[in-house]
Amino acid sequence: MRTPSKGWTAGRITAVVVGAFLALIALTLIGAGGTAIAMASQDDGYIDLGTSKYKHRTDTYAMTTESWRADKELGGLYDDLRITFKPDRASDAVFIGLAGKGQMRQYLDGVQHVTIHDSSDKGDTESKHPGGTPKTPPAKADGWIAKASGQGAQTLNWSVKSGDVAAVAMKADGSRGPAGHVTVAAKIGWLPWIGVASLVAGLFVLAGSVLLIVRPLRRARGRTA
Repeated sequence: MRTPSKGWTAGRITAVVVGAFLALIALTLIGAGGTAIAMASQDDGYIDLGTSKYKHRTDTYAMTTESWRADKELGGLYDDLRITFKPDRASDAVFIGLAGKGQMRQYLDGVQHVTIHDSSDKGDTESKHPGGTPKTPPAKADGWIAKASGQGAQTLNWSVKSGDVAAVAMKADGSRGPAGHVTVAAKIGWLPWIGVASLVAGLFVLAGSVLLIVRPLRRARGRTA
């Protein structure tokens, strides 16, 4: 019966190096899985998309986003979208609305407003559109896919569907000068499953990496595995 030789052979060194590399992969998978599960369990599964840190202000009647194609940019990733408009003054009555591209253009036709293209700590990059006051206060207008209106922070929820959409933030009475923070959050329905799968895969890879490291160590010291 042949006894395994002591010492570090090329094969044993290779096994340890591969095991260490796999251990790093395993820890990454476990960390990512744990993070995904934690994110899915907080705030009813909604994830802040990082928009809340930017403050928006305009001397016009409305602030709108650029339109986006929901089925390509959201529908494949997110199940639900949540948009909150928190005015600078809690006493202000505000409106937040989501509409199809055509409906939004129709409502804002002839209304002085801005379209925000990008935001940073230095302010918004925007386009200003000339016009006058809205003919109808936003809450009384038709065509909104989702909307919320009232005093203080307002939140709308939307189950994502295919189509070109845009969002608008205004004062509830349609007057000039809305200002505040807009927070966009999304719910990814399959995030918990991704987290569990990543966690389980990481544990399996970790178990394999331990074997690759421990067995060569034992044999190098002259112990049988």
